Amino acid sequence: MKGGLTWASNGEPKFNYFNHIAALQNSPHILPCTQFDADVAAGKLANVTWMYADGLHDEHPPYGANAGQPTVKLGMQWTVDRVNSIAKSKYWRNVAIFVTWDDWGGWYDHIEPKMVETWKGDDPPHGAPYHGTQFRYGPRVPCLVISPYAKTGYISKEFHSHVSIVKFCESKFGLPSLNKRDAGSDDMGDCFDFKQKPLPPPSVR
Repeated sequence: MKGGLTWASNGEPKFNYFNHIAALQNSPHILPCTQFDADVAAGKLANVTWMYADGLHDEHPPYGANAGQPTVKLGMQWTVDRVNSIAKSKYWRNVAIFVTWDDWGGWYDHIEPKMVETWKGDDPPHGAPYHGTQFRYGPRVPCLVISPYAKTGYISKEFHSHVSIVKFCESKFGLPSLNKRDAGSDDMGDCFDFKQKPLPPPSVR
């Protein structure tokens, strides 16, 4: 890409979300999730890597072919193994890992998301209409920040969203904003202390 930076999206090939972006379809940067460990071991990891698990390890409730499988436990271990591969590599000394989820799991959240944008598109063909309802934010999801420069034991009180991770990349690499959403987003900066003594790799199993 422009600026000499590299990127990759490692995920299950059939459902790799980057393939839904017309300009990126069939890009050589869209890779299977199994390629991640090999790239780490070979020292070929991209500057920015989007990583998500296959269907058996994505921590969704077990259904279909995975019915009866302990998918949350398997998914948790899968993520730990990927973090361990980074922690044991040359990349640890200057890496930032964000572990987050795209669903809140259906649990109750006592914090009501703020309304900043409403849905202006059409209503679904069936069911309740949602034109004019909340579009941007929903129940909170966890996000773990893992880095030699992450603040130890820190629980952020700032308003973050998934767009904050995009903003982090823009701030880190001096990139322009893609649109008004990331331009006005927080960049996760409160989660880091770049003046602290670098932390050792995490010890997880």
